[in-house]
Amino acid sequence: MLVKTALTALLGLAMVSDAAIIPNTDSSSLERRQPNKKFNNNRAQFNGQFGGNGQFNGNAGNNGQNGNANRGGNNQAAANTCLAAGAIQTGSASTGQSGATAADGQVNSKTDNANFINFCNGQTLTNGLQVKTGSCNGIPMGKIPSTDRMVSTVVLFPKNNDNIAADQTFTIQVKLNNIALGSFTNATSTYYSAPQDLDGTGRVIGHTHVTVQDTGNTLNPTEPLDARQFVFFKGINDAGNGAGTLSTDVTGGLPAGNYRICTMTSAANHQPVLMPVAQRGSQEDCRYFTVSATAAAAAVVH
Repeated sequence: MLVKTALTALLGLAMVSDAAIIPNTDSSSLERRQPNKKFNNNRAQFNGQFGGNGQFNGNAGNNGQNGNANRGGNNQAAANTCLAAGAIQTGSASTGQSGATAADGQVNSKTDNANFINFCNGQTLTNGLQVKTGSCNGIPMGKIPSTDRMVSTVVLFPKNNDNIAADQTFTIQVKLNNIALGSFTNATSTYYSAPQDLDGTGRVIGHTHVTVQDTGNTLNPTEPLDARQFVFFKGINDAGNGAGTLSTDVTGGLPAGNYRICTMTSAANHQPVLMPVAQRGSQEDCRYFTVSATAAAAAVVH
């Protein structure tokens, strides 16, 4: 009885298998087969199929190979989004409160074991844009120069307390040390989108800007000026005279008043330049000057 049941089950499976592996075979050809042959053939087919599940296994193997190949490709693509072991900075795992006497008021640093690689996840990303409502930028800070390559700037014109003629074109002039000038990227689509970089001599690759603000009725304001308000702004994107001196015209001049001019030095992607140590001189410079209707026309020695 058990043998009969087993044979019946095998026959059923064989018939299913037989039908499954015969494409484009009509019903009349199936009907013309002899029952005895059919059983023998089906049994052979059945045995072959489960070896021939060799076929299915082969397909599965192929699928597996394809899957592995795809996973390999995906893994290769994903490798670019993974943090390399050689890039992990263990300093980011420390709060900074151990191993040394804490300074008064010193607070814990935020910590992360993976360089804060996902710090901006879920935030509004900067993504190369100047986002006025605020954003989060996950791009690394980049390469930082040595102390003997720290950026330094001086405003050559206007000088402190200069009095410039109102509504007359004048030329701003600045000089910088230790920066490879003349490099700037598209500020509307690559803003802060790449790290600070250095040239072959260890200088920051970048450019500078000048901005002029009205200081009101005094040259000595006692409140910080509103950073959103300025009367002149210019990115000086060229390499200057090759010795660090740059200039730009204020076409049409400025109305009578009190003003402050400052520099803002940037890496190629417009981020403020980063320096290697905290205790240092400023990389920027400012001057305070006046503009009046009675002043003589400004002259700049080039």
